[in-house]
Amino acid sequence: MAMYDVMIVGAGPAGLSAAVNCRVRNKSTVVVSRKFESPSLSKAPLIENYLGVDAMSGRELYQRLLEHARRSGAEFLEANVTGIYDMGDSYAALTSAGDVSAVAVILATGTVQSASIPGESDKVGMGVSYCATCDGPLYKGKRVVVVGFSPHAVEEANFLSEICSEVTYVPASRGGSDVSHLKPAVNLAKGSVKAILGDMAVSGVELDSGIVETDGVFVIRESVPAERLVEGITVKDGAIEVDRDMFTGVPRVFAAGDCTGRPWQVARAVGQGQVAALSAARAVDKFKASGQADQ
Repeated sequence: MAMYDVMIVGAGPAGLSAAVNCRVRNKSTVVVSRKFESPSLSKAPLIENYLGVDAMSGRELYQRLLEHARRSGAEFLEANVTGIYDMGDSYAALTSAGDVSAVAVILATGTVQSASIPGESDKVGMGVSYCATCDGPLYKGKRVVVVGFSPHAVEEANFLSEICSEVTYVPASRGGSDVSHLKPAVNLAKGSVKAILGDMAVSGVELDSGIVETDGVFVIRESVPAERLVEGITVKDGAIEVDRDMFTGVPRVFAAGDCTGRPWQVARAVGQGQVAALSAARAVDKFKASGQADQ
């Protein structure tokens, strides 16, 4: 398992700024992101209020930020993060490309749609999962349902069909993959998901067209909301609560950028990324010196 001083989740302006400043403080740094892009920034036709930079498109500005971060010496891992767990001396992240560990974590996940399926949030770890690569082996020889909100959901369903006794794919109302790429072994369900069923563990999925009995449900989204990534994160009105040092209240875990709330501006994200990086670097130094960090 790769080990770093700081792991940054997200590659928007806040995450890239954090990467540059962690490297300035000589901390080994990895940026983990499903894609190295900023959808919200890239949609901006013209950015005119970023100090010191002539007016340019959001896409062009993002490419400059990314190139700067790559030159800093930070490492980049293209993967989807599905969970981050406190191991005592480090945090371990489960990703679609393998496990990654770091002393400190900076969440720079941007704005993420956190609306859940009824019955989803209270069954995480009891039949609800977000990563087929990570949790698929737990369902070997069992029945699973894949709910696809993401273009790569079909790929996950196809993988599960190789190890599970039965796989049912439910395309979400938006963002799902082209179902023509499903393997013959995958059952394509009709109707949308109304609820995930079960008193404690998952027992089935309720669709418009009826109930599908299952042992597990894989909900495949573009990103996992921050409050589901790290236990103990406080989210209010869709924003991660942080103090002036970008500290989340969870030891050695910081947050920066749009995930901390409005205003959603590049300059604010970059500034918060720097503050989070300096705070994370300080926490790493304290942890290494004493065996435990003050925050």
